[in-house]
Amino acid sequence: MNAPIRFVVLSLFLAGFVFTGCTGSASVGKTSQAPDDSLADRSRDLFVEGSLSTVSGDYQTAITQFRKILAAEPENAAVHFSLSKAYVALALPDSAKHYAEKAVEYNASNRYYRHLLAGIYFDMKMFSDAAMQFEKLVETEPSDTRSLFFLAHAYLADEKHEKALETFARILQFDPSNENAQVQSLWLELKLKRYGAAIHSLESMMDANGSNDKLQLTLGELYLQSGKPAKALQIFREMIAETPSFVPAWIALFETYIEQGERELFLTELRRFYAVDEIEFSKKIEAVKLFMLRAENEPSYSEHVHTMVDELAAFQTGEPSVYVLRGMSLRVQGKYDQAQEDFQKALELNPENLFAWEELASTYMLQERYHNVSDTVSQAKKRAGRSSLRLEVFDGYALFRSGSYLKSARVLEKARNYEKQETPSWLLVQAHITRAMAYDKLKKPEKSIEAYNDVLGIDPENALALNNLAYLYAEREENLDEAMQYAKQAVDTEPENPVFLDTLGWLYYKTGNYQKAREIIEIALSMEPNEPEIYEHLAEIYRALGEPVKAEEYLNKADQLRQKDASQEPKGKS
Repeated sequence: MNAPIRFVVLSLFLAGFVFTGCTGSASVGKTSQAPDDSLADRSRDLFVEGSLSTVSGDYQTAITQFRKILAAEPENAAVHFSLSKAYVALALPDSAKHYAEKAVEYNASNRYYRHLLAGIYFDMKMFSDAAMQFEKLVETEPSDTRSLFFLAHAYLADEKHEKALETFARILQFDPSNENAQVQSLWLELKLKRYGAAIHSLESMMDANGSNDKLQLTLGELYLQSGKPAKALQIFREMIAETPSFVPAWIALFETYIEQGERELFLTELRRFYAVDEIEFSKKIEAVKLFMLRAENEPSYSEHVHTMVDELAAFQTGEPSVYVLRGMSLRVQGKYDQAQEDFQKALELNPENLFAWEELASTYMLQERYHNVSDTVSQAKKRAGRSSLRLEVFDGYALFRSGSYLKSARVLEKARNYEKQETPSWLLVQAHITRAMAYDKLKKPEKSIEAYNDVLGIDPENALALNNLAYLYAEREENLDEAMQYAKQAVDTEPENPVFLDTLGWLYYKTGNYQKAREIIEIALSMEPNEPEIYEHLAEIYRALGEPVKAEEYLNKADQLRQKDASQEPKGKS
């Protein structure tokens, strides 16, 4: 039979030795009486038959024939080796390991046997055992770079990075031009933060194999990491002098000036960058966007980003995309009115720019000016002649927050027409969550459940959808096992969320575990003491526990809180 080989043992291990060294007995260890001639003849015949069965892919027949030999010659290392390979082909690693270990036990000097065993250990993720076998191979042949490579990779898999680096260094002693070993050594030096050694390795690679832009940039970054910014700056400037249109070198230069606090030099080089005619305008825009993204996580970049935008606007007047960028920069600074002016300037120049419409609507959304959001979406459809999912989501959410639940649901139903693979998943998730909450307000739980399931179809671990769907099931007293699983998953994701704890406790109540329900919901109450729904749930639980006085106390507290705030948010928050 032609069994598929699913269990692959570092395929290089097996290349080139089909039954090599397997002629005759390789028994080692205890002295045993030699078999008589007729038995030896039968063993040879069976071995040949087993080998032919293996070659034809009939591994089970081969195994049967090899086992017959072992019944007569239990210490025949060659047969154990052949059995191991047959089990490898059948993807049965435990049996393959057993026979490979036996082969090595009975003939410890055979390198093929030990290579096979090491490979099986590696594929079974027994990396320390694999490394031990490769070490023994290297002990007997220290210059065997093939075994050294496997040893290094076993160390890597076992996360013994120091030993891996030492092993790659040994390879380079025997084969100094080995690019694979050079690259692996460089990677390990970086991982171990040995920047000086990494610089030496990289410069050696560049001397031996030639340089390129990527290697030059990496070398500059290494000098930065090793505390030599002047060397890094020299490399970046030389790259720019040689190829002024190479944007990555400019970006590296700007980053170095920002991190070194060299504001004036940053500004000087920025203006030079904008003046380079060989660099397309779109690439200059992309460079600014890159730094805007960087500033979201590193506040120290924010001031420089604003400078980049302002300088670009001064350099390239009347360009719509520049107004959009500056509007985004102003919005980050909280200058909403100025941001809106820039977005509107961009739209005056190009009313079909949907991104500008989206950014204008986003600015209104941040200010909770929901009427302006909906008005912006309406204008975009008229003037641009089309819409986008982002605009529809803004509109649906604005309508929801304005209390127009039916309109919100109708708008967000359109989100189901957008293809998932062509749309950012977070936008679809937001659309479906808002739609679910709109239907919840409209007292249409079936539609709400459908919307939350749409969320989980995109993001199965969305804690809000898991919690809210679990709560809906609890209220309807259906799918309670599934609901319990969802509620637990939500709490595992956010264990300090009182809303999620309340849902889990409520499900314990619905399934009759009143003590557990009380324990969990009292924790939720300690975190959120002003939520009337939690008091109402505790009232129901105490009533079920036979404590009507306490139940009435919690119910009165819930009524008091509701009187203070008649308009409660729906379960969960967007």
